[in-house]
Amino acid sequence: MPSVRSPKPHRSWTQRALLTMNVFVIFACLMSALALTRLRSTIENVPVVDIGSALAPTAEVTEPRNFLIIGTDSAAGLADDDPVLNKRSTGGQLADVIMILRVDPRDKSVRLLSIPRDSRVAVSPSGKMERINAAMGGVDGEANLVQTIKRNFGIQIDNYVQVDFLSFRDLVEVLGGVPVYFTTPVRDENSGLAIDEPGCKLLDPVQALSYARARHFFFYKDGKWRPDGTGDLGRISRQQDFIKRALRRAADKGMRNPNTALGVINAAASSVKMDSTLDVGTLLSLATQFQSFNPDSLQSVQIPTYAAPRGGIAYQEIDWAAAEPLLEPFRGVAAGAVPTKQQVMVDVAARPAQMDIATGAAAQLDTAGFDAEVLEDRTAGPVTKIQYGPLGRDAAVLLAAQLKTIPQFERNDQIQGYRVILTVGTDFTGVSDTAVPVDSLPADQLPPTDAPEPSATTTPETSSTAPPLDGEPVGAPAPDEADVPGVVPTDPAAAALCR
Repeated sequence: MPSVRSPKPHRSWTQRALLTMNVFVIFACLMSALALTRLRSTIENVPVVDIGSALAPTAEVTEPRNFLIIGTDSAAGLADDDPVLNKRSTGGQLADVIMILRVDPRDKSVRLLSIPRDSRVAVSPSGKMERINAAMGGVDGEANLVQTIKRNFGIQIDNYVQVDFLSFRDLVEVLGGVPVYFTTPVRDENSGLAIDEPGCKLLDPVQALSYARARHFFFYKDGKWRPDGTGDLGRISRQQDFIKRALRRAADKGMRNPNTALGVINAAASSVKMDSTLDVGTLLSLATQFQSFNPDSLQSVQIPTYAAPRGGIAYQEIDWAAAEPLLEPFRGVAAGAVPTKQQVMVDVAARPAQMDIATGAAAQLDTAGFDAEVLEDRTAGPVTKIQYGPLGRDAAVLLAAQLKTIPQFERNDQIQGYRVILTVGTDFTGVSDTAVPVDSLPADQLPPTDAPEPSATTTPETSSTAPPLDGEPVGAPAPDEADVPGVVPTDPAAAALCR
């Protein structure tokens, strides 16, 4: 009997819809995988800079980390007649913008700390009191800037990212511009900024760079152009607001989608630099962990300073008492907690004749888990000692437990955070492979818990060799402009609606 083929069952419209949807899901997954592969390949081609031992030991992707973000005044890749080159020299490279971005995957928080570029600090490796942006000017500028920040602010740096003028414009181009609200017409003849009408303006790449760089900022009020008296500090506030707006713009444009993210990475790949330890896996993991981050929750602060010109140089002196509470969240040690080895920065200092011993000790301390570097100190004495600051007593004891012999202790209130200085003297006996328990150390050889206030010391002054800010002359207002500085009017409600 011939077989009879059963009629092929017809799929219902529901089944056909599900099948079609599954095909689209598979296609979307394949496209996402392709985008991620291209994204990985693109990131691998981003130029890297070797910071050496200045960076903290590599952190796990699930742990907090500090990114040092530097905006340089490099005009590399721009045409000779580009408006950004107006009224500025093209030689050298300084840190025009200095920010520390702290990301904490544990609570999905993001913090941003800006350091005014004119801040007067001891610049590594010379230790001279100069503007902090001068640290980028010499050989090994990136590493010197990282060390300068660590030694002055007591903040570890895990990763380094550098952006120049061209990459900034490219990123804004990918975003299709960034909206910024202006309550009045504004201008800066030095940076090329010119906004003729108030309101919500979508800044194109050229306008955005002019806005971010504007230091000689004027606003129009009551029929006159008036200078903004906040100078570089006002510029920092505008830059932080611009970053939030750019993040919102990226979210609105679908940055959480790998294909959109690929466009941003492609735009940055040619001119953004990263440190050699920042690998593809880390970036992709962080992007995944923070894919639902709300830009409005970004916490941004800047180091408080006040004008203190010296010898014709426009320095900003840091108000350390006001700065300390702002710095502490970037150090990662909870209030009242004892720091771990990974959170302790150790400068192993020695005279030139002892540098080989200091280098070996720093390597051993790194292996033990500390963040150690070598520091040449021609004034170092023959006695081994540990210097620590107001927050560093526990860090000093933790270090002592790793040494073969307990050294002398000395409090120095100029040392910030959980940084300590181990001076290698002629009596130095070395670093132990295994630390002894802290509670087993003889109490009578340790510094007191409540150390007495040290005697007042004077920071030695040295001549500054800092180059001009960025070659820009200070913009002088036209004769019909008011010469009384003011503050640009704001309208927070209207600004919040500008998207």
